[in-house]
Amino acid sequence: MDNIVLNRKCILSPVKDCDWASEMVLNPAIIKDPQSNRIHMLVRVSGPYPQKQLLGKPLPYPIFMAYGYSDDGGETFEFDFSMPALAPMLEYNKDNLWVPNGKGEKVPAFHNGSLEDPRMFFVEGECYLTLACRMFPPGPYWEQDISTQCTPDWALNSDSPFYIGDNYTVTVLYKVNLKALGNKDYANAFTFITNLTDPKYGQDRDVIIMPNKMMIDGKLQYVMIHRPVTPNKYDEFSETKPSIVISAAPDFYSFALNATRCELLYSPSAEWQGDRVGASTPVIDMGNGEWLLCFHGKQNDEFGYAQSFMILQENENDFPKITHLYPKRWITNEADFEKPSKFGIPCVFFTGMIKQDQQLLVSYGAADEFAATMTLDYDKLVKTLRKYPYNQ
Repeated sequence: MDNIVLNRKCILSPVKDCDWASEMVLNPAIIKDPQSNRIHMLVRVSGPYPQKQLLGKPLPYPIFMAYGYSDDGGETFEFDFSMPALAPMLEYNKDNLWVPNGKGEKVPAFHNGSLEDPRMFFVEGECYLTLACRMFPPGPYWEQDISTQCTPDWALNSDSPFYIGDNYTVTVLYKVNLKALGNKDYANAFTFITNLTDPKYGQDRDVIIMPNKMMIDGKLQYVMIHRPVTPNKYDEFSETKPSIVISAAPDFYSFALNATRCELLYSPSAEWQGDRVGASTPVIDMGNGEWLLCFHGKQNDEFGYAQSFMILQENENDFPKITHLYPKRWITNEADFEKPSKFGIPCVFFTGMIKQDQQLLVSYGAADEFAATMTLDYDKLVKTLRKYPYNQ
């Protein structure tokens, strides 16, 4: 195996004296502020929340975002657990489950119950955040992975005013004010824009947006990479396993309503991807119209998640195409803190990546319980990756 890993470091464990972060801390997103060079981090955290327990339902474990930062290039991180940086609304009354989107229109609050797996990235120079959200909080999912166990009964009826399936994850988009975030002015750090996916197509997560609009079918459009769990619910696809889809739309609001075009970018094609594949981190600009994309595969619950990489090449008037792809499990769980513990599935799950000189700083969830960082040798990674041209 071509070893591109320079180091691995566990940076955060469950915070026992903080109820809302006492159970799990994982899947951190990172982004570097070009103005201050501070690396901002948002971490997925959860803990028991009896104040929002419904009669006859299990104890809920809502999922929050906690803030951390580094001023030394990612060597060390400081965290704020005085309050969540971003919290779900945790409403159960159907009349309170509407919120204004970025255009002032009332839309369902799909982010009411949990905020999962953040990704932060720049689009046209502005910072954005995607979150895989559930309308109602999960219970102790590491014991019993039933997404509806804390969902009110009315929301499961066919006459519910919202279609949420089995409390499906729906990806939502926020705009982020990095100056306010750095000042821990959380009330002014996040602006809800819209939901990017629609639960009528099933669960959809692992969403990133390319940094600039691209000319697609004669129109400048935003390009989104996402992982529908059931791609065959889209008319365009027959694939039934979670796969990487690429979509185009003239604005953020149109992705969920009516993307102008979508196509299958990559579906499971190797044993280590037997269960699913998905994009892991925002792309890295390699120059000359090339983009480095990290992606994950899961073989099954025994082998869990591994990470690999591909190169996308821009095409005139069309979606970017894969030109190179490392076909094997490239990065797997090796350190003790990455081995299964409370959550039984092996998991090294990348959610953030920034290039610093000739290294990549990666933020990731380890064993679905800890937050960690990893440093990769960028030159060695690219040199190795170019040995594997991709032939569709």
